[in-house]
Amino acid sequence: MAALLRHLLVLDLDRGRPAPLELGHGAQHVERVAEAGVAVGDDRQGDRARDLLEAHLARGGPADLPTLLALARAWFLFGEERAKAEDDKIAAYARARDYAKRATDIAPNDADAHLWHAITLGTWSQAKGLLRSALALRDLRKEVDIVLRLEPNNIEAHIMAGSIARELPVLLGGDAKEAEEHFKTAQRLDPRLTGVRIELAQLYINMGRYPEARQHLQSVLAERAPTDRPRWTLKEVPRARQMLESIRDKK
Repeated sequence: MAALLRHLLVLDLDRGRPAPLELGHGAQHVERVAEAGVAVGDDRQGDRARDLLEAHLARGGPADLPTLLALARAWFLFGEERAKAEDDKIAAYARARDYAKRATDIAPNDADAHLWHAITLGTWSQAKGLLRSALALRDLRKEVDIVLRLEPNNIEAHIMAGSIARELPVLLGGDAKEAEEHFKTAQRLDPRLTGVRIELAQLYINMGRYPEARQHLQSVLAERAPTDRPRWTLKEVPRARQMLESIRDKK
């Protein structure tokens, strides 16, 4: 879901050093962050942006939707990229989840708020080992369903819905056909999103449909214009190769 991640860095690209972050511009200023900031690897800038927003709330600043979603993203990114100890990851995901939940409370018809609640709830549940519990899954599916009701063509929500339907046991609502439909919908909406091909390949491996899995994995390697080239290069190509190797002798 790399396409979802909004980077909370502010960079003065002309001088190649951090630019001052003015709280007066609020979360909107943080949201207008250059993605190139991530490339410089200055983790302190992300921490500073997050800390300034939390200080803004602590001083009685408005907990508006942009601020809450910016903080949800910031803590999610910290848990994904920075936290090393498992307890630190769980704590970061919990804070992200709580901010995203507050966002859904003040904006119940905002698809992004519900999507981020689903993402952060899912990562927190996974880190806690609760992802297969009936309660956690019920809440997660509820959020994804809300996103799809608000935005029927939301690609990330279709991928999440497909993943849930693929991984769940049948007794808990797993459905391979439903998973395939969601993945194919996401693929139709963005034909060059190579990550969804990997998700489909995993589904076909689970179902023993190895020729179809190979076809999707080979198409990942052959893609010349992936939607998310950095992720394709760093994660999806190696994963596709690994998956192809794992089914090399499968018919």
